[in-house]
Amino acid sequence: MNKEIKFKKNRILLGILFFSLMLFASIWFLANPELFLRNVFMKEKHIQTIGIIGVIYFSALLFSFFKILRKKYAIQITDDFLIDNSKYESLGKVKWRDITKIQRLKKRSIEVFVKRDIHKTRKRNLLSKFLAIMNNRNYKESIIISSALTDISIEDLFEGITSTYKTNK
Repeated sequence: MNKEIKFKKNRILLGILFFSLMLFASIWFLANPELFLRNVFMKEKHIQTIGIIGVIYFSALLFSFFKILRKKYAIQITDDFLIDNSKYESLGKVKWRDITKIQRLKKRSIEVFVKRDIHKTRKRNLLSKFLAIMNNRNYKESIIISSALTDISIEDLFEGITSTYKTNK
């Protein structure tokens, strides 16, 4: 069985627009913090700190959305492995024997538990590690697959992944 799930490009473009606006707002916090002073407890340093954190985080997200915009498939399910490219920080190809458990996580996500040694064999850059930590606190033991940017419902995606996992593990 080969199943290829594509991206919804319009959602990626909306994400790029949103994160561009948030990056612009963060830069504005840095450039003119006095405009955002509202009460006695806020100081310019607090607003500038929020701006610095925003610039770092939204720049990383904006870069990641530009990187996944060029990819053709978000997720590929085969009899031998699962390829997750749904996010920039995704691991990519994961063989079924390296997966220990699959479960639903919230409304739009699937958590796939992997063997701990799989992260040691993968070379990941600093940005990928940063985004993995920000989006998944349990990033060394699991990966999170989201259906937010894919053209398939979470139920169909979960069914496709779990049925292929059960037959090929």
